[in-house]
Amino acid sequence: MMNGVTTPSATAREPTRHRFRLAIVLASVVAATVGSVLLATHHSGENVTTRGVTATLRVPGHPRWLAAGRDALWLALSDTRRPVRDRPLLRLDLASGTVERRILLGGQATYLAHVGKRLLASVEHVGGSGSGPSLIVALDWRSGRVLLRRQFPTSVGPLAESGKNLWALQVRPATLLQLDPLTLVPKAPPLPLSRGRTAGLAVGGGYLWATASDAADVLRIDPVTRSIRRAHVGGSPVGIAVASGSVWFVDRDRGAIGRLDPRTLQPRGKPVRVGGEPAWLARAGRYLFVGDAVQGTATRIDLRSGKPAGPPIRVAPPAKPAPAFAVAPAGNSVWVSSFASSTLARISATSTAAQPRAITATSSHTARSNAGALPRGAKVIARIALTRTSVDFGGGALTAGDGAVWAMSNSESTLMRIDPTRNAVAARIKVPAPEAAAAGDGAVWLSYPSEDTVSRIDPVTNRVTATIHVGPQPSGIAVAPDAVWVANAGGPSVSRIDPATNRVVTTIRVGPPLACCAEHMSLIAVHRALWVAVPNANGLVRVDPATRKVVATVKLPYAPCAFLVADESGVWSAGGGCADAVGRIDPRTRALTSRLYEPHPVGLGLAFGSVWVADLDSADVDQIDPRTGRLAARLRVGGTPVRLAVGFGSIWVNDDRGRVLRIQPQR
Repeated sequence: MMNGVTTPSATAREPTRHRFRLAIVLASVVAATVGSVLLATHHSGENVTTRGVTATLRVPGHPRWLAAGRDALWLALSDTRRPVRDRPLLRLDLASGTVERRILLGGQATYLAHVGKRLLASVEHVGGSGSGPSLIVALDWRSGRVLLRRQFPTSVGPLAESGKNLWALQVRPATLLQLDPLTLVPKAPPLPLSRGRTAGLAVGGGYLWATASDAADVLRIDPVTRSIRRAHVGGSPVGIAVASGSVWFVDRDRGAIGRLDPRTLQPRGKPVRVGGEPAWLARAGRYLFVGDAVQGTATRIDLRSGKPAGPPIRVAPPAKPAPAFAVAPAGNSVWVSSFASSTLARISATSTAAQPRAITATSSHTARSNAGALPRGAKVIARIALTRTSVDFGGGALTAGDGAVWAMSNSESTLMRIDPTRNAVAARIKVPAPEAAAAGDGAVWLSYPSEDTVSRIDPVTNRVTATIHVGPQPSGIAVAPDAVWVANAGGPSVSRIDPATNRVVTTIRVGPPLACCAEHMSLIAVHRALWVAVPNANGLVRVDPATRKVVATVKLPYAPCAFLVADESGVWSAGGGCADAVGRIDPRTRALTSRLYEPHPVGLGLAFGSVWVADLDSADVDQIDPRTGRLAARLRVGGTPVRLAVGFGSIWVNDDRGRVLRIQPQR
């Protein structure tokens, strides 16, 4: 049997810590429209201008962070709702004016950075409340292909690369992380900066610079000695940049821009008063540009004189309260995002820039096809509603066994018992949303990473009968004869529960401490073998259940962030949000013998002579021939097929829209 893919959310059990949901998606993203339209002033009497604004990009949703290059613009859509939802990154091709990529990362990006040929994103998990956990994700700048992902226990904000190091700010408590830019693995212990919150990070003059907003300090960090020197500047310092031999910072409380000597940390000149609530700044040409959402303007500051160069530039209507403008450099221009007006404005550093031609964007990106016309290898024979109305992002764990199909509705904090003879919900069990579920050995088992526990439900009484403490951050669960195996992402390790006593009888480490804390770990038990996915190590581990020792490690060219299925002939892993791939590993040679492109594959099943794949992005359920490793059939199911289970002569899919689909294989 296959335990289903899960999507935990905020529950009564976890008021301050929320876990990653493997697969939540938007139903669609409407094409953006690009217009080269100069904004009129909000009031005719205002001392503002539109000169220098060369384009306005209207986007579907609220843009927060953005990163710009010569060929493209990446922007993160976000909202202010809690818990956090899955919000996409959009890639706009600036030459053709098309929105050509839509990437979902399992949360919403809180910061973007363009570094070389990569896009780096700090991502807050779906279900998060602002405190963590979070991800750092590295993507290919052109294709949007996810290259690396790594999870961190608390919220991570600004990123900066310097030499052979990637620096990341842990927002609260203020901590600087030193990472390997190629692997995202920590290279040194975290460096505490302040007990409060940090906001900005910059590199320049041989130092790292950070703003400690709560302490009203600007920090200078020596990257070699890791020594810290503080300049108390007062107010609330937020954005920071190093340009023209000075350190520039935004004082949001005072509506001003300050300047420091990088050697002495003494003030240079008088603060530049810009008013409003400025937050972020960026350099283009010989100017700094500072955005202010309250006034809907950007101020151009001459780097040589340290004074405003002309009146404020209108980029959006005033909005209060509103999230701050983000400002991203792009050669001799900057892009400024307005959350409130759902627009991006491009401002040229040359005030006499020619007005551009009008452009209209279309959405040209479609998922690549694995094959030409494929036959339908199955059909949907039942659609079972878990909620009265369709609920986006409302699904949860799924498993089949012990007389029923068990489907979690996270939106209602209810585990549904589905009677497969009637295709109807037979019982509703109120439980907090778990990370994973498995059925077998006379029970249904649910994992709770924030509490380091597994709950046992009696399928006869439909009640929780035991709560078992396991390893840190329990994730995937697999049931074998006389054993329940639990993958602990915080180890990484595997715990064995004796179902007769409801106690952990052994815990086996399956990777080094640096491979801990993956967003999801899956495992599967087959004859004389236990296979465990270790995403942060890009590999699978084979454990001998008899000796309780690791007997093999298989390195993969991708991170196996979703689920596993296996039999004696092969082990199949899905990349989930980490890789658009499903791979087959030969258990004898430990070699990757097949790798297929699948758009965001999460749920897997092995039954009826096929490997079944739930493809989140394409809304398909694919069939793979396990002998040839090739696609054999495809069933379009719509919605958001994520979690997949096998049982009672069928394939079952919880599609995250408040329903479960029953799929009948074609014989």
